[in-house]
Amino acid sequence: MSQQVWRVLIADDDPAICTLIDTVLKKGPYEILTCADAESALVAVKREERHFDIIICDFMLPGISGIDLIERLRADHRTKNVPILMISGHTNYAMDGRARTAGANMFLNKPFTISQLRTAVMQLLAQPKPGTLAEA
Repeated sequence: MSQQVWRVLIADDDPAICTLIDTVLKKGPYEILTCADAESALVAVKREERHFDIIICDFMLPGISGIDLIERLRADHRTKNVPILMISGHTNYAMDGRARTAGANMFLNKPFTISQLRTAVMQLLAQPKPGTLAEA
């Protein structure tokens, strides 16, 4: 029996953050694709044959913002139910609210710990998907 491999899409223009997330998650059953901007992330969603299980995106991205990216992902049938973790270096409760209103499932402030990142990803992947029954 093979282990589930979770597909992760990361949209962040900071190479250090992408490397950190990639390094942390590669220790688990994750296949990771990183994009430096929202446009590349949207292209990846359309191009990839297999769906993504979770999307991690930065609030501040060049071009299309992280909020706009989330809104577009939620409008796309391929990603409307995919858990989204928004990350940001700007600690502001209004941003958390804007992210959740746009469709983010969780918001994590930078700098975050490895433990916080792993916990957030595991919690989002454990949530029942719409149309499935949660185990009691």
